[in-house]
Amino acid sequence: MGDFALFYDALSRNTVKITLTKEDMSDYSLKSDSLRIRNAETKRALTRFLKRFRSESAIFPDKDIDRLFLEAFPSEDGGCVMYVSTLGMEPLPPPDTDRGESAVRTVMCVSGQLDAVLRLCAGLVGKASSSALYRLEKCYCLVAAVSSDETGPAARLIREYGEYSDDATDIAYAVEHGKVLCGTDAVSVMSKLI
Repeated sequence: MGDFALFYDALSRNTVKITLTKEDMSDYSLKSDSLRIRNAETKRALTRFLKRFRSESAIFPDKDIDRLFLEAFPSEDGGCVMYVSTLGMEPLPPPDTDRGESAVRTVMCVSGQLDAVLRLCAGLVGKASSSALYRLEKCYCLVAAVSSDETGPAARLIREYGEYSDDATDIAYAVEHGKVLCGTDAVSVMSKLI
């Protein structure tokens, strides 16, 4: 145990695939059947595993555990395959800063209309410390970092133009699978297009 090199593959700069056997699952107190159920206990078990994985492997050592996205898929032999990803190309700051600034939250707007996203960007100018725009299937996903004080107003504004999410899983999926349309300061750049 502890030799993660035997069962992980770096798929990209941001994603690692971990393959666990039935024995590995037992060693890490994970149950294949419980991975099929998305509940608080499963989330706690996966978080414990992820912390231990990071301490024993040196994968994503500089990433906060809350900034990692984990998907687990049980296999028929009692093991599982996990994908661990960072939140993309790092266009967004970490949730908290060390410089005494207020906490930062990452939020997302999903809209099928580019003009709605452009109008939203105009409304978020000065409120988002960083942002990126992605195209995912037929939708546009604007991911933005806002201070805790601006989260409520930003959420209300986002709901006027599309679907609001602050769920790390949703955001990580958009960042990982979406096509980058504007990876740096999207709010400012896109607001100039209207």
